[in-house]
Formats: sequence, C-alpha cells, structure tokens
Amino acid sequence: MRGSYSQNNFRNYMGKKYVLNPDYNYKNDIKRTLITYNSINQCETSSKGWFSIIHPIQAMLLSFFSTPTTLEQALENLSEFLDLSKLEAEKIISPYIENEEIIHTEYDGVVFSFPKKIIIEYSEKLKINYEYKPEDFVFQELDFETQRLFHCPSSITVMLTNQCVTNCLYCYADREKNIICSIPFSRIKEIISESKKLRIKNINLGGGEFFLYNRWYELLCELSNSGYDRNLISTKIPINENDIKKLKQFPNLTFQISFDLITKEKINQLLGVQKSYIDKMKHTLELMDKYELPYHVISVLTNLNSGKEELSEMYNYLSTLKRIKEWQVRIAYRSLYTSNEFEKIKLDKQSRDDAFIYLDELNKLNTLKIGIDKSYINRGFFTAEQGSKSFPGASCSANRSHIYILPDGNVTICEQMYWKNKFIIGNILENSIEEIWNSPAALKWVNFTKDDFRDESPCKNCELLDECYNKYPNKCWADVLKVYGDENWDYPDPRCKKAPAFINPII
Repeated sequence: MRGSYSQNNFRNYMGKKYVLNPDYNYKNDIKRTLITYNSINQCETSSKGWFSIIHPIQAMLLSFFSTPTTLEQALENLSEFLDLSKLEAEKIISPYIENEEIIHTEYDGVVFSFPKKIIIEYSEKLKINYEYKPEDFVFQELDFETQRLFHCPSSITVMLTNQCVTNCLYCYADREKNIICSIPFSRIKEIISESKKLRIKNINLGGGEFFLYNRWYELLCELSNSGYDRNLISTKIPINENDIKKLKQFPNLTFQISFDLITKEKINQLLGVQKSYIDKMKHTLELMDKYELPYHVISVLTNLNSGKEELSEMYNYLSTLKRIKEWQVRIAYRSLYTSNEFEKIKLDKQSRDDAFIYLDELNKLNTLKIGIDKSYINRGFFTAEQGSKSFPGASCSANRSHIYILPDGNVTICEQMYWKNKFIIGNILENSIEEIWNSPAALKWVNFTKDDFRDESPCKNCELLDECYNKYPNKCWADVLKVYGDENWDYPDPRCKKAPAFINPII
C-alpha cells in the first residue's frame, strides 16, 4: 500500500457512520472487478471519470461499507471475515477512509489504483445506488493483464444522424449515406435501460448534427432521468432561443460550438454555407451568454482560415463573449472520406508553425484561453519500440471499452469507420449490448493469429503480435486506413517503429 496509516486519525472516525462513496460503482468483469465513476455526482471531491481494475478481494473488503455502518461494526465484520484481529483489519481498511489522494496498491507485481474518497462519512442526503456482498466478487479465474473488458463496454456512443447543416471540406464523417435515425425511440430507451443494468459508465451522443434529431429533447430527458446527465453536445447549427431555454434544464451538459471563420467571403468555400450563417452562429453564442450556458468554441484550421488576419478576427470577437470557457484550435487532418478535398485545404508546415506562434502570442494576452491541439503533430509516428503498450498518446478505446452505434442500428468499433463492413460487429436492432460485445465479429479483433495477416504486413511475423492485438489492443485503425489505405488494414499502427512509410500524409 502506497500511503500513510495513522491510528490516531482512525480513532477520530469512531462513533460515526460511513459508507462507500456512491459516486463509484463496483462492477464484475468476469475475471476481475472494475471501479467506474457514476455519472450522478454526489461528492464534489470524487475522482470524476474514474475507471480502474482492482482485485476482487479488495472489492470484498470494501463491500462491508456498501450500506451505512459504524467503523466499530465494520471492523468486527472484517476481522471475522479475514480471521484477523481488529487492529490488523483496521490497518487494512484505514487508508480507504476519507482518502484525499488516489491510492495505489501492489499485489503479485500488479498495481491496482483507487480513486479519492472511497469510503466517506454517511449523510442522509446521499443516495445509495447499490449494495454489495463479499460473495458478489468470487471468480473462478483471474485476469489483470487483458485490457479489453470481458463483460460489456464501459461506454457507448449513439450516432443519431449523419445529417449536418454544413458541408465542411475537412469533414471526417461518411456523408455518402444520408441517414436520419431509424432506431425506434422505444429501442433507444431500452438501450439506456440496458446500459443502466450493465452499469455502463457513459452514454455519449454523436452525429452528424445533434439538433437535427427531432426527439433530442426527449432523449436528453431520458438520459438525465437514468443518471446519464453528463454529455458533450457538439454542434454547428444555429440554435434558437426556445431550444436554448430547454437546454438550460440540463446543467451537466457540456457544449462545444464549432465555429471556424468570421470572414464571410470564405465561409461558403470552407463550409458550404451562405454568408448569413456567420451572423446566425454569432447570435447563438450571444444567446448562450444571455442564458448563462458555458461553452467551448472549436475551430479547425486550414489554409483558408489560419492567417493572422483570420485568427485575429476570431480572437477579437470571441474575447467579447461572457460564457466561453476556451477557444479550442486544431489542424485539419486527412479524413477517410474527403481525401481530395483535404489536398486543397491542408496546411503546409510553415503555415502551421506560423499559426501556432501567433496563437501562442494571443494566449499571452490572457483575454481568452486558447487550447491548441497538437496531438497529431506530436503523435510520435515511427517511434514506439515495444508495441502497442508504448504508443504515445491516449489509449484507443475502440472495441476495448467502447462501441459506436450508427443511426441505422449497425454497431462499429470506431466512430471514424462508420459503415465500413469489416468493422461492423452487430446491430442493436437485433441484439443486446452484451451480445454484440461478445459476438464473434467483435471478438475476432482481439483474437488474431499470424495467419490473419498478409505476408507484406510487418505484423505477421512480429514477436509482439499477440500482445499488440490481443492482450493490449491499442491500434488506431483509422490512422492505419488513412495513411495506408483500406486494403492495408493489417499494417502496423503508424506510431510503431516497424510501420512502413506513409502512402498518404495525415496532416
């Protein structure tokens, strides 16, 4: 145990009732236990968004606090369960009580992590979501190495439509099909109920354009009533005042407003909209200010909107807004669906560097916070020597902890794959979330052998093949297809040192 133990501090807790922090769920994953953050937040100091794997014995010990109890009673129960003295039981459980920092424990070479405030003082205002018993965490086999979740995903995204109000030259979505959600609303409600039963951490909403789904308000109500009230709404559409009033009812939503350009002469070329679109989007932002809804503005830089003049215009206008939290800027990258358009608008290195330098200068004015996304530039291509575990950047959640539901009910492993048949793993109109997650189509992506690879793929005879694809799946399939083409899907992730030279540049 990495932490400190003080018997005197522990004595201060005596005489009060304590309970497991209801902001966390303890969930079985067939061969281990998961701690996941509950979207309904009751304790301000909880570790928001938490997810970790723990040993089931640790879950057994914590289960003695799943209902309000005094420490005296809990210690008596623990000492009997462990066949230890009360003092020994006290030393084991003490670090988890009102812990102000994240805790790390180590057992048999494996490190298990615990969030802040695991066991907290009980208050009648707390809503206890689940009760646990030690026997809930008895498994026939243990596995702390496999990264893909066994039972079900920890998050899902429902793509409501692929329709949009713009026609962006840099769009990464598959726009060949024009699909409004054909999943019956009754089935969407069932998906929410299934997720709740499975203790899925997040239900995300994707598009296309969220507000072009005609039952968006009802959907937000359903999600909120089921505890999935934290969501990111990303939009390019001018929102009217009545709809903004409705959004005010959902205080835990995060809004991301896409707004690339104020220069009216270029807006049609970049986004395929009329000049009036700019004034309408400005009005939307000003209405968000009026109704005190905080938001982020995101801009995608191309050779049409990355000059000092365009950036200055955006900065000067956004600086007048009251509820903007950040202006997020990123560089357009190659899409799987608009390669020809990308060639017309991509930034050369000098223009990109000039834009970053100027944005850094603007950031120093401290009038508006500017977040500059350099993730693709700092992607670490051709550097990883130890396989997928050593890839720079965030781990890929595709078919590891996340699924993406398309508006016609098909389910894909990655939001950028859309209707690419190879990556479809089921259909939500025909199967449950759990069935899709454990379907042959899904499991084939984590049960590769060398026979699944062509001779020309460097992965075929690599000694790390099993670790990269099966134990620690972390390959960005979208990047592979962008730079090597669909036919070379079995090539390494371009961050791998063994990856071939790019066929197509990604930025």
